[in-house]
Amino acid sequence: MRVNRSSLAAAAATVALVTGAMGAVVVANHSWGNYHWARTSSAFTLTIVNSTTEDWDPYVATAVADWSGSSVLNMTQVLTGSTSDRDRRQCSGPDGALRICNLAYGQTGWLGIAGISIDPAGHIVSGYTKLNDTYFNTAYYNSPDWKQSVTCQELGHNVGLDHQDEAFDNLTLKSCMDYQDPPWPSPNRHDFDQLESIYGHLDSYNSFASSDSGGGTCNAPAGKGCNKASAGQDDSRKGWGISLGRRGSKERFLRIDPDGMRHLTFVTWVDGY
Repeated sequence: MRVNRSSLAAAAATVALVTGAMGAVVVANHSWGNYHWARTSSAFTLTIVNSTTEDWDPYVATAVADWSGSSVLNMTQVLTGSTSDRDRRQCSGPDGALRICNLAYGQTGWLGIAGISIDPAGHIVSGYTKLNDTYFNTAYYNSPDWKQSVTCQELGHNVGLDHQDEAFDNLTLKSCMDYQDPPWPSPNRHDFDQLESIYGHLDSYNSFASSDSGGGTCNAPAGKGCNKASAGQDDSRKGWGISLGRRGSKERFLRIDPDGMRHLTFVTWVDGY
């Protein structure tokens, strides 16, 4: 089964609604809501907990190396993430780090999902990426270019990037953050420019883990950062909350925790789903 082209960009994000300007000087134009990791230095290292099966390891390693070409971001992967079906289905992002998982999640209508959790100060404190083997096991998507492109794109969302272009028929921008068929496997200079814009200021604390242990160590002061909500949701609508309305293939859901924390889930559905 071939998924509708719009499914390449299918990304769900669990985020707390935030207020306040981030203050970055925009030199590129595909920031994802100004969401970013808090850090006190101009460059930081983000841990990627790899919970994929070994057939995905080369694609994760390549994407981690590609995004580490940024002057403000270095990614490092931990290869000890659980690969049990249960843990990969949930794929919960650790405190201060990202988790990436693959599984046959079913005919959900998406190839990949990128999710992030945001603290009350407006900074990313955890994230996850899911890669759907239900579609990657089909003849059309079972190719190195598709697997590399989607891995690259979802990790790009996890650090605050949106898509550069969402029209498949436009001239290729030679970026994994561009919708195109055939896909492009890596970031381009514009992606790195946008990261420099997003992270062109310093924060008062770090919302990422201070070691490569896979999360759990965070330097945020009390009441800030590391106050993450659950990033891992199942693939049904349970836990998404109420729909805020659907327009074409795009739909948003809102869930509010008892403590007032708000979570917004963004879904891009395939046609007819």
